[in-house]
Amino acid sequence: MSGILYLVGTPVGNLGDLAPRARETLARVATAACEDTRTCRRLYHWLGVPAPRLIAYHDHNAETALPAVLERLAGGEEVALVTDAGMPAIQDPGYRLVAAARRRGVPVVPVPGPSALVLALSASGLPTDRFAFLGFPPRRGRERWWREALARCETIVVYEAAGRVARALAEIGARDPDRPVCLARELTKLHEEFVIGPVREVAEKLAGREEDLRGECVLVVGGAGEDAIGAVPWREALDCLKRSRAGRELSGRDVVDVLTCVYPAGRNAIYEAVIAGWEEP
Repeated sequence: MSGILYLVGTPVGNLGDLAPRARETLARVATAACEDTRTCRRLYHWLGVPAPRLIAYHDHNAETALPAVLERLAGGEEVALVTDAGMPAIQDPGYRLVAAARRRGVPVVPVPGPSALVLALSASGLPTDRFAFLGFPPRRGRERWWREALARCETIVVYEAAGRVARALAEIGARDPDRPVCLARELTKLHEEFVIGPVREVAEKLAGREEDLRGECVLVVGGAGEDAIGAVPWREALDCLKRSRAGRELSGRDVVDVLTCVYPAGRNAIYEAVIAGWEEP
């Protein structure tokens, strides 16, 4: 008979949040597949129980570590999948192990625990009836990524490294300076903080605090209004004007005035794009 794969949620900060069922499961399993063996060993030390066999399983070794975990499961062992913090298989390679276990008929049992995205969303004050979790913004192609993300009508939740939070706020503010956001950091820890308001105000509050921010942060961003459905980015509107008869009859400054009436937040970028390549009638 095959073993059982347990997805064990661990605290995102405060160790007191570890659920009793999670404690019992961690103490019982023969193997723990974990993001960082040192962090996992410290958790077991805090529990006061001997650590089982630990297998490192993370973004950089998932392909090579996966067969070893599946072998343990095939041999009938109970295996716990844990991350450094939060629910496994959410924004980490745990989903690959879950998918592989499912394909082999191995039972997968979730053991509930904290999740940073749910904690931040629930305390943000933004609508929670519909939301989209988009993971981390990419390192490249961010302008297009944010354009598409901010066009969504539901609340969006993203993770971001502390060192890139200011950049993310600037990218949101360039498109919609009044978009409501909530920055959540140090969740469940001593210095837990929620910075809430229009993105321009949140950016101002955090200006100069780059050294204070640590680890990963959660950004909860209000969705676009229903009247924004179907709206196109100003660059697409500019391309349409260039191709139209009406656009060919406008001066560059006229085009700037027209576009900034609809996209006031992008005035500087619109001005530079139009003046740089617009042929006067």
